[in-house]
Amino acid sequence: MRLCARKNMEKKKYIGSFGYRQYKRYIRFMNNRLLFRHVYYQGKENLPALGEPCMIVSCHQNCANDPLVMILGLENESHPYVIARGNVFSWHPLITKFFLWLGMLPAFRLNYDGQESLGKNEETIRISGGKMLEGNRLIMYPEGTHQDKHWLGDFSFGYTRLAFQTAERDGFQHDIKIVPSAHHYEDYFGVQTDVLVRFGKPISLAPYYELYKTKPRTAQREVNQLVRAQIEEMMLDVRDLEHYEEIDWLRNSEFGDTYCCAQGKNPKFLPDKLDSDKKLCDQIQATGVYWDKIAEIRREEAGIGIKDKDIASAKGWLTTILSVIAQIILLPLWLVSLYPNLLHYNIHRPFMKSDKMFTNSWRFIIPAVVGVPFFFLLTVLVCGLTWGLWWQSIVWMLLATYPLALFAYYEWEWMQSTFRNVRMLCNKKRMAELKEKRKELFESIKNKIQ
Repeated sequence: MRLCARKNMEKKKYIGSFGYRQYKRYIRFMNNRLLFRHVYYQGKENLPALGEPCMIVSCHQNCANDPLVMILGLENESHPYVIARGNVFSWHPLITKFFLWLGMLPAFRLNYDGQESLGKNEETIRISGGKMLEGNRLIMYPEGTHQDKHWLGDFSFGYTRLAFQTAERDGFQHDIKIVPSAHHYEDYFGVQTDVLVRFGKPISLAPYYELYKTKPRTAQREVNQLVRAQIEEMMLDVRDLEHYEEIDWLRNSEFGDTYCCAQGKNPKFLPDKLDSDKKLCDQIQATGVYWDKIAEIRREEAGIGIKDKDIASAKGWLTTILSVIAQIILLPLWLVSLYPNLLHYNIHRPFMKSDKMFTNSWRFIIPAVVGVPFFFLLTVLVCGLTWGLWWQSIVWMLLATYPLALFAYYEWEWMQSTFRNVRMLCNKKRMAELKEKRKELFESIKNKIQ
């Protein structure tokens, strides 16, 4: 009995509260069912056991979605902590308390918060280091800010400094491990797309403790090299940013899928597609002779108003007309499904900044944290108090929150796809010329990279 009680006491150091765990289940449902179609986690066996001091270090690809997807992939019993931008903690005291309850801790940076705020980081280092020693996992993004493309930015040594200083305050009694990680998104801005999180091999800091005591910067530099090397290996890191749009178009084109299949991989399975894209991007960057041709085809597709993959899935007039008829039949249900989903999918727009990478962060956070609970309660209260339809309104909102929300989105996507198909049918001559150019381009690239 005493041993069991001791284990429970130890577990409480890193377990989330009951309210936190239930809220995490709700957010996981919203994230994994509505925002994304598939969420993949690879290498979770590399994570140290719960209770062992651990820091997860990752590339930063997509604002708040990165730590969110990471946290939701960890055990529901764990309560990880995330180092976040310090300026978001100044919005409102209630929001600050909510962020702290979630496990967010502020990091103040010179370019965002000013010179005078940097001293506050010592408190964050102390608190986060203490949480890590208690067994809570700490998540950090050493690039300091999210990127706007699939590439890896420069690392600051803030995370290595925090890890070694924590070990030093602990008298180097615990072996703190750093687990490199990487995110990969099928589409940064789309709903019902796929996302992948990979966890690398843990890097033990214990072998570097003696070096740190005499040459702390050298120890941090060596650890950083190991961490960065693993992250580069796990992610899609496009270095030729000048031709990024052309490279991104090629890997997402019909050629990218064909290349993936030729590698014996499934382009519909995001981990396979990532491995194939990494190889394709390396080869096309090394070749680097097709940028003008790719840019020309991209301009022509944009001029017609289509996506490249529309060409491979083009339909004839009969199929297109039948699709239009089906959409007209489903139109009443679609209109009904827009409440409150039209607001959920578009409520982020007034909050959007010039940085487009905030798109899905706002699109998810506002509905999940505020929108869904608010409209659920509002609908139930109005229908219940006005017409006495309490259980009917509850059933309706449960349907509207998930199955009708998906229907609203996929019906809209179907409409857009049909419109693009009509454009192709109405531009037969331009499409014939475009197809010929694509065929020549794809054949040239295939022969060049083989």
